[in-house]
Amino acid sequence: MKVVFVYPRFKKYLSDFTREEQEILVPIVGGFTTPPSLGIPLLAAMTNREHQVEVIDDNRGDKVDFDMDADLVAINCFTPQATRAMELADGFGKAGKKVIMGGIFPSFMPDQVLEHADSVNIGEGEPTWETILEDAGRGELKRVYKGGNRFDLAKLPVPRRDVLYGKAGYDWHAALVQTARGCNFNCAMCVLPAHFGYRVRTRPVHAIMEEIEKTPYDQIYLADDTIFIEKPGIEAWARDLLEKLAHLDKRLFVSGTLALNTKQDFFKLLARAGTKTFYCTLNVDPFSMRALQGNDRRAELKVKDLVSMVNDLGMEFFASFGMGRDWDDEGVADRILELCGKTGIKTAEFFLFTPFPGSPHYSRMESQGRLLHKVWEKYNGANVVFKPMKMKPGRLHELYSYVWRQMYKGAMEDQVLKKLGKQTGASPHPDAGKRSRS
Repeated sequence: MKVVFVYPRFKKYLSDFTREEQEILVPIVGGFTTPPSLGIPLLAAMTNREHQVEVIDDNRGDKVDFDMDADLVAINCFTPQATRAMELADGFGKAGKKVIMGGIFPSFMPDQVLEHADSVNIGEGEPTWETILEDAGRGELKRVYKGGNRFDLAKLPVPRRDVLYGKAGYDWHAALVQTARGCNFNCAMCVLPAHFGYRVRTRPVHAIMEEIEKTPYDQIYLADDTIFIEKPGIEAWARDLLEKLAHLDKRLFVSGTLALNTKQDFFKLLARAGTKTFYCTLNVDPFSMRALQGNDRRAELKVKDLVSMVNDLGMEFFASFGMGRDWDDEGVADRILELCGKTGIKTAEFFLFTPFPGSPHYSRMESQGRLLHKVWEKYNGANVVFKPMKMKPGRLHELYSYVWRQMYKGAMEDQVLKKLGKQTGASPHPDAGKRSRS
């Protein structure tokens, strides 16, 4: 049997910026020409070698041929991909192919997905994948499969990165590694607790290490901010993992928030383990929320102290600011820029606080009648898809664009000067390339 996995394209944060602006911003915050998330490589690893596997990365620009040879088409998607995913399901269905959809969006919107696909998997794919393949092979694919959120991560295979990394055109030279699933928090915009469960399941340290030791890539993205949870059992597991990683020559990218572990000794361990970038989401924890509402010096100092500690340990502090919380007024963009200046944040990206299906935020917005539409491709963190409390939708989007451009105004001006220098033969401004991005 031939199984074709499909990863649909989606619009990125910077899609609506000019090409010149993207040329400046993409090298700073990333171009997103990256392999899919781990769902497809994991299921590919669980597919018996008697089956032929092919991956179409529509996000990268792979050609989609609806008439291709395929016994089962498996489409994995999250919310910004859903519009395109259902278009693809329709195309393959009309060509006579059996289509199953899974991932975060299908798990929370199965009825809509089943208007386009033959089958849907709700929840995790690992517990049901073998059964799905058997049923498809017999021509008896069920309408709904329920994978739940209790899969034993000790049984998680090493992802088959070979189905993706051999493709030309990726600007990705790193390995995304799963360390845990589930979360005992219930943050407004996040769908992961509802999808993976409200209890944290950690993957055995030896299994994580075995995978990392075998990867040829120097950069490792630890996919879960679970390592920053301060519950004793989880913190002990995280410290064990980081102690072992310290013996490898790898460059780590990790993510967390100010609501999680910010102990100095823990961050020293992160640095010893090889962490080069700490990605911190702001306006989601009590400290940064107060700092961005203004006039809270203690909260501001909390942010500043963390930025200083991260930088002093030789790591980059990469901030991510959500905009559009109910308390955000028209001054939020200037307060973000002011906070960056006061706390020493040099690198940041910005997103609009988006109500994703499955999140508490979506349920509240829908019940309040505040969703503007359900055009899923616009649910990408770069479009206003809801009615803000303190401004009009168009104004919030203006502020979103403004904060991006102001944060990197110096870099943009330098680029213009460099181009003028090339065109006229004149030397660029003596300060070109030296200005702070903030």
